[in-house]
Amino acid sequence: MNLVLALDTSTPAVTAGIVRRDDLAVLAERVTVDARAHAERLTPNVLAALADAELTMADLDAVVVGCGPGPFTGLRAGMSTAAAYGHALGIPVHGVCSLDAIGVRTTGDTLVVTDARRREVYWARYRDGVRTDGPAVSAPADVDPGPARAVAGSPEHAALFDLPRCEPVYPPPAGLVAAVPDWSERPAPLVALYLRRPDAKPLAAPMTAHLEPVTVGALTPADAGRCAELEAQLFDGDDPWPAVAFHRELAATHNHYVAARTNGMLVGYAGISRLGRKPPFEYEVHTIGVDPAYQGQGIGRRMLAELLNFADRGVVFLEVRTDNEAALALYRSMGFEQVGLRRRYYRVSGADAYTMRREAL
Repeated sequence: MNLVLALDTSTPAVTAGIVRRDDLAVLAERVTVDARAHAERLTPNVLAALADAELTMADLDAVVVGCGPGPFTGLRAGMSTAAAYGHALGIPVHGVCSLDAIGVRTTGDTLVVTDARRREVYWARYRDGVRTDGPAVSAPADVDPGPARAVAGSPEHAALFDLPRCEPVYPPPAGLVAAVPDWSERPAPLVALYLRRPDAKPLAAPMTAHLEPVTVGALTPADAGRCAELEAQLFDGDDPWPAVAFHRELAATHNHYVAARTNGMLVGYAGISRLGRKPPFEYEVHTIGVDPAYQGQGIGRRMLAELLNFADRGVVFLEVRTDNEAALALYRSMGFEQVGLRRRYYRVSGADAYTMRREAL
């Protein structure tokens, strides 16, 4: 086992590299820095790196993938791709901490930080490439650099610490391979390090661990920031709404927005708009989002039912990505039918959308 495909999508860098395991020589690498193009750019980068190294998929002996910490959507793109390659080629897939892939390439006492959004950072401390603390997620002011004499990782966030900056900036292919603790052991199942939950959840596992009571009520302007955070996770490849967009939507009298909460925390949001100036009105569902860690519990269905109650038996329209099978199944079960196709409806990803309609009752 010598030639390793190294992948990472835990940061804005979409990284693919071919590394010789014995001496960590990088035979080729392709990196695209675009936080909204993880899924779109990863496979092209893999193919380009293989071509640069004059290799084929059949020459690979193993895959290594960064498992975060990082945004849920980005991690899903990298880890599912790695798992698919491993399954198709019959080769092992090793998951590593993406911060370790940076830290292992540092010397001395070093702090590694990457963007966690929400004005927070993912961080860990290293001594001569070995992790001594972390990984964790915190506000920068709450991160204790300890004995660190330098900071690596995201330049924007590294600048928040009064320490000299050092490389690497993003998880490099050689660092990913070097971060594998023991090549002789059978790889453990891939586990996404999404540190905002008490425990990281396996990427492919149904996210039904949260069984606290969920209530559905009104969405308020105070929720706008949290909604924007969830948007960044759920729709980071499709132009997620910022907080100001939610403030604008909530201020419009013809809109109706609801929130799902558990233990005081917002875990879902949904909104509908009334169209026209006089009856009979038509309606358009603007958005439905559920925290990834709370999906699979019927929260989206409950919120959609509240929106349809607001529609008061009127005709309701919505748009949905053609590849969003879970959403399509939900809408069909609630009486929606496909009535059109909008090419490249999502302007960032270029994805198509179905227009769906529920007839007046």
